[in-house]
Amino acid sequence: MKGFRLLLLHQISSQLRTTEWRALLFATWIAIALATLLALLGDRLERGLLRESAAMLGADLTLSSQRPIRNERLEHAQQAGLEHTQVIQFPSMIHVGDEMMLVSVRAAESPYPLRGEIRTRPEQPHAQPPAGEVWVESRILSQLELSPGDQITLGYAELRIGAEMLSSPDRGSGFRSFSPQLVMHQDDLEATGILAPGSRAEFRLLVAGDQSSLELLEQAWRDSLQGDERLFSLHTDQPMTGAALGSALGYLKLTALIALLLAALTIFLSLRRFSQGQHKRCALLLSLGLNGSDLIKLYLCQLLLAWGTLSLLGTLTGVLLEQLILTWLNELLPQALPTPVLWRYFSGTAMGFALLILLGLPPILQLSRISVSSLFRDEILGSDTRAQLIQFSCFILLAAALLTFLEAPLAALTLLVLILVGGALFGWIAQQLLRLLAAPLGRKLLLGRLLTLRLRQQKRWHRLQAGVVILLMTLLSLVWISRTDLLADWQTQIPEDTPNYFVVNIQPWQTEPLQHFLSEQQISSQLYPMVRGRITTLNGAPIHEQLNPQQLEHNTLNRELNLSWSDQPPAHNPVTAGRWWDSDSEDAEISVEQEMAEELGLVPGDQLGFDLGGLTLEARISNLRQVEWTSFQPNFYVIFNAAALEQMPATFITSFRLTPEQESIATQLLREFPSLTLIDIGQLLQQIATWMERLGDSSALILALTLLCGALLMLLTLRQALEQRRYESALLQTLGASAAQTQRLDLLELLLLGAVCGFLAVMTAEGTLALLYLYLLQLPPKLHPLMWGLLPLASTLFFTLSGALLRRQLTLPQCYRLLRSA
Repeated sequence: MKGFRLLLLHQISSQLRTTEWRALLFATWIAIALATLLALLGDRLERGLLRESAAMLGADLTLSSQRPIRNERLEHAQQAGLEHTQVIQFPSMIHVGDEMMLVSVRAAESPYPLRGEIRTRPEQPHAQPPAGEVWVESRILSQLELSPGDQITLGYAELRIGAEMLSSPDRGSGFRSFSPQLVMHQDDLEATGILAPGSRAEFRLLVAGDQSSLELLEQAWRDSLQGDERLFSLHTDQPMTGAALGSALGYLKLTALIALLLAALTIFLSLRRFSQGQHKRCALLLSLGLNGSDLIKLYLCQLLLAWGTLSLLGTLTGVLLEQLILTWLNELLPQALPTPVLWRYFSGTAMGFALLILLGLPPILQLSRISVSSLFRDEILGSDTRAQLIQFSCFILLAAALLTFLEAPLAALTLLVLILVGGALFGWIAQQLLRLLAAPLGRKLLLGRLLTLRLRQQKRWHRLQAGVVILLMTLLSLVWISRTDLLADWQTQIPEDTPNYFVVNIQPWQTEPLQHFLSEQQISSQLYPMVRGRITTLNGAPIHEQLNPQQLEHNTLNRELNLSWSDQPPAHNPVTAGRWWDSDSEDAEISVEQEMAEELGLVPGDQLGFDLGGLTLEARISNLRQVEWTSFQPNFYVIFNAAALEQMPATFITSFRLTPEQESIATQLLREFPSLTLIDIGQLLQQIATWMERLGDSSALILALTLLCGALLMLLTLRQALEQRRYESALLQTLGASAAQTQRLDLLELLLLGAVCGFLAVMTAEGTLALLYLYLLQLPPKLHPLMWGLLPLASTLFFTLSGALLRRQLTLPQCYRLLRSA
């Protein structure tokens, strides 16, 4: 046993001096670090998202309705053993003397909220306001010049302000979530006398409890939702910040898959090259008395010792990387993330074990079949069925481990297939281009025929090297462009006059004075009337009976729509089919958003029926409009002609732009029109830009590790190729070629390979960016001239400089010795 340990230590000491073993260790370290990073960051972000979503919703599951919650819904929640409570939210005016203000009132039962907490100043001993008291947001206090302890009038009730709300969950949806909020106990609601049958209010049932019971209840409710009901859950309806964090996590995982695959490929090639150099050593050990089992144990122990050492180093690196990324995202995170689950710290260790053992087992088993006669003559081990089966099984297990680890198997598998197919395709195209370029050189240059012959002999190496290089340079180009140009292009696509403020809840009697106020301030805006209605029929029959299940999922059929009317087409909504109606048209006509019409199968001439708060109305589709929903202009799915809706009670909406110098106008507007709701979307634009910048930083960190893995892989294969070229160069020099000529032959080959890889990488990057522009950012694609110059140059310099540094010239005596040893 002592002799085995000494032999093991001697083996490890000698292996550390080989390039293949060092590359193997480096790639394994990167893989363990990345796996640890993703396990820790992914777990904390996912649990943080669920916690934050629950805090935003105020519950684990929320059922919203335009009518009082049905008793059977309450019975379902009670039978499932889940905690539940009810909330009623509605707009109303509050009065303080002659001053009044429009607010969004939440009347909640106890307990409330079920998740998260209402943060107040000063802090309160209760989770919600007690009867006779309200908690209000700072906008109410500042606009009405109030402070905690003052009285307000809500309907017929006098209520005391108990505290200022700093933050609160369950703000509701739509425009009401932007309105100044007031929270009261539901016991005071009857005294206000505000709500009556037919009042416009949102009724919510908040549910929290065991996950399995919640899933069963959610499925049962989704299968029986009524037309006036909507269901919000943590997994399907996360807030905007949660969705952004979820997208960031998915993007980081898929990006890291590339680095893990490159690390696996580097480990595989290093192990294969390493095992090829161990044939004579294994034959010598067998001649000294070791058997096949001892050889397997010897090499497995080397891998296990390497794995144990790298697990500690890689885990520490992963933890440091996680802290670095969280530092970048810290100011955007809603609150501190949960602490990591303990077992997640060992995820990277498990991934490193899978990579080393599953990839290392087949070549080790093959080494155990070496014969002692390999000491005297070269032997090439043929692969038997058993060895091929073991190797195939190891690859399948490794792929399963990677896909399971990333917890996005379908997306990861798709990316994996695209990478493998793309790498093979690029390698084949590059090899064909090399042959085409070498053909004229073979007729003109002294070494041209030798170059052509070498390109034919080394086509497998060229395909592998070209595929890896093209994919790497494409990915790096995409990160570089997305980090700079795409963000800049997205910002420049927002015109300078894009509105950054919305005003809603404008009453009809306020339209003229509001227009006068805006005109005095030299602010250009247009007021749009707005009523709410639900689509009920198509061509005289219920619409839900005429559509397929996919169409029935369309957002416009599952909620009330904001409808408007106009006798002039909106300037920012070009008509794409049909014609706009005449201003004196008396028949009910509508204009429908183009994508909605396409998805629901609507065409000009169809009749749509609407329920407008109990009033039914049918209208003919006269035209279709193209709507740019990201234009930050008031937009509508359906616009009526004025004759059809102008007699309906409506509120108005408008948008306008204020420069930084005009910010005081917003405060002045609210003072003169306290019942209006002003929404600042400039902050939203800034938040989107900040998120794009942070995601670029985080993905750049992951791709920097990808670059290290890719560069290591390329250098490893390049070194192996140049070692083979040494024998060719030695043979050419013994036949009369000079050392300088053989060096020029090697560098010419690498120069052609670098130029071809750079050209294909540019083509691929431009094509991918064009798709991103068209379908993701919806911007017109453009060329990037700087990339066309830099990528081919960088690729060519990498190959030629690496070749010049790694290649050593041979003297004639060295050539003789090298050929004799071969």
